[in-house]
Amino acid sequence: MRASASWSLASVTLAALVCAGCLGSSPASRFYTLSTLSPHEGQGGGGGGAAGRVRVAPVTLPEGVDRPQLVRRTGDNMVVVEEFDRWVQPLDSLLRSTLVQDLGALVPEAQVLGDAVPGLAADRTVVVAVNRLDLSSQVVMDAVWFVLPAGADQPERTHRSRLTEAAGSGAPADVAPALSRAMEKLSREIAAELQSAPRG
Repeated sequence: MRASASWSLASVTLAALVCAGCLGSSPASRFYTLSTLSPHEGQGGGGGGAAGRVRVAPVTLPEGVDRPQLVRRTGDNMVVVEEFDRWVQPLDSLLRSTLVQDLGALVPEAQVLGDAVPGLAADRTVVVAVNRLDLSSQVVMDAVWFVLPAGADQPERTHRSRLTEAAGSGAPADVAPALSRAMEKLSREIAAELQSAPRG
């Protein structure tokens, strides 16, 4: 009887070890960020209209892609949520911080801020709404944006940018650099507007 009980206990222990091994073999998560322009790469010009403080408002995204995992389009009506390929921070926050860094490089005569800082009023606010973001062998971004002068409740002009960047095989490691390039293009368009418009 004891031999039988010992054998049963050994079997349970072995099964537990096997299960623990299975759980331990789950793939490790990979985290991705976006590259930004350095001040030298930005080579911002001396546009007189760009001085002062510029605040970048929180970026809005479609709910389907606003999640920690990369969401890749694999067909006209199909996407894949990459459980083990994740953004290093919430995607809306990552896009905003990328804009802050890129605009800071492109418009060095301005102080570009993200979150509002008590006691520091912004002369203008950049507002960006991403209406479409497809991540596959091509990164496609449709964004509506405008620059709002201080004290104004409506922009003088609203812009729409459609940006496309090749992303190799569409794997996450190719998608992140392609999205970085798309954000650089968007930043350059916004920087041109900041430098051409007088401060409010």
